[in-house]
Amino acid sequence: MPYKDPKIRTLKAKEYQAAHRLRVKQNASLVPKKVRFCAACSVNISHMRSDARFCCQNHKRKTSDAKRNLVAEYQKNKKIRRTQALVAYYADHAKSKERQRNRQKVNPAKYASAAANHRAIKLQRTPVWVGKEDLWLIKQAYELAALRTKVLGFKWHVDHVIPLQGKLVSGLHVPMNMQVIPAFDNISKHNHFEVA
Repeated sequence: MPYKDPKIRTLKAKEYQAAHRLRVKQNASLVPKKVRFCAACSVNISHMRSDARFCCQNHKRKTSDAKRNLVAEYQKNKKIRRTQALVAYYADHAKSKERQRNRQKVNPAKYASAAANHRAIKLQRTPVWVGKEDLWLIKQAYELAALRTKVLGFKWHVDHVIPLQGKLVSGLHVPMNMQVIPAFDNISKHNHFEVA
C-alpha cells in the first residue's frame, strides 16, 4: 500500500479532491451557459441550479397553487378533512372559541347576516299550527341541552332530525323533529339526512 500512514492518506485524498473540484470548475466554465428565465416573472436565473424554474419560493408556490383544483381535492377527502377539523376544534376548545370570537369582531357584518339568515329560516320552518305547548317543548329542549352541557362538561346541541336546510328534504322547527345530542355529533352531521 503506497500510503500506510493514515494521516498521509487523508492529506493525499484531500489534495486529490481539491484538484478534481478545480478541474470540474474549469470544464464547466468552458461550456457556454444557457440563459434561463423565471417562469413567473422572466428574471434571469442562469446563476441558479440547472433544474431551477423560478427565481424565488413565492413564484413557485403561486404557480403550483394556480394549477391545483382545491375544490376537487376537498371533495375527495371531505370526510377526513371534516373529522380532522372537528378533532382540532375540540382539542383546545377554549382557544378555538377565542379565535371564533376574534373573527366575529373583525367581520361583524358577516356574522350578523348569518345569524339573521338562520333566524329567518327557523321562522319559515315554524308552522302556523305550532301552539304554546309546542313552543314550551322547544324551550325545554334548549334548556335540557344547556343543563347537560353544564353537568357533563361538554357541549350539547338541539338538533333537527330532518335538517331545516337539507339538500333533498327540509324539516320543520317543531318538537317532534328535535333531539338533544352532543355538539360533536351535531356539527359532524351537517345538513345530511339518511332515510332509514
